[in-house]
Amino acid sequence: MELNEYWSAQAVEEYKSMLYEQKMQHYGLACELQAPHVIHNAEIKQDGDMWCCILGDLPTGVVGFGKTPKEACDEFDIVWHEGYKTTKQ
Repeated sequence: MELNEYWSAQAVEEYKSMLYEQKMQHYGLACELQAPHVIHNAEIKQDGDMWCCILGDLPTGVVGFGKTPKEACDEFDIVWHEGYKTTKQ
């Protein structure tokens, strides 16, 4: 293999890698845009030292809490998909 062929092959591999990276970033964004808190335009509010992501009202709505807005949104999405987890005493 000549030097020019080697560099051409390297350039092609780097380009493929770059395209794959961009594809994965696009996939991550597409997944995030399909999250329930995004689709249903849930409100994100600060409640004291916690954050709340809420759709509806507190007694009957879907709610997620967290120390950060992202944690609150992540919990909201889990509650949306799996429902509230309650423990029996």
